[in-house]
Amino acid sequence: MSAIRNSLVLLLSATCFFFAHNAGAQDRNSQERIRILETRVYQLESNLSQINQRLANLEYGQRPQPFPEPAREVACMVTDTGYNKVFLGKGRIKLEAEAAAREACGKAVNSVYCNATAKCSDPQKDANIRGAICVLTDTGYNKTFKGEGRSLIEAEFAARSACGSSVNAVYCMASPRCETF
Repeated sequence: MSAIRNSLVLLLSATCFFFAHNAGAQDRNSQERIRILETRVYQLESNLSQINQRLANLEYGQRPQPFPEPAREVACMVTDTGYNKVFLGKGRIKLEAEAAAREACGKAVNSVYCNATAKCSDPQKDANIRGAICVLTDTGYNKTFKGEGRSLIEAEFAARSACGSSVNAVYCMASPRCETF
């Protein structure tokens, strides 16, 4: 009888331990969900505060401040003069993006080869562009490579990078065909 009681106590203890362990895992998941929900509530409160401020400005006859435009990145692409590899840099302004591209080039090849003219996007021209696709056919094997990006420069970089990682980059110097959407 005591063996049955001991095994029953052991079984109940194991069951309690199992449920306690699962409750701890659920507690961690629920804490993550709570954190995400709190972040979303803070974002909603911030948006509501902006809307209330604009409404107050309208009620008092003041012209409301326009919503700030999202900052558009500038992308620059540099082709090294030694190996014909392409490097992309992004930044808030053209100079920052160009410097990032040259820095990426200098890390991969000798920086002597990184002085070619940079090709950069223009955020004001590209304001209405949601994305771009470029297609490049290499001159050595006639393989076709596709690249997508948020700007024409990013799409061209993606196509040239795909080409350069598949065949020798010397064959990837042809002009790509690009379209925006």
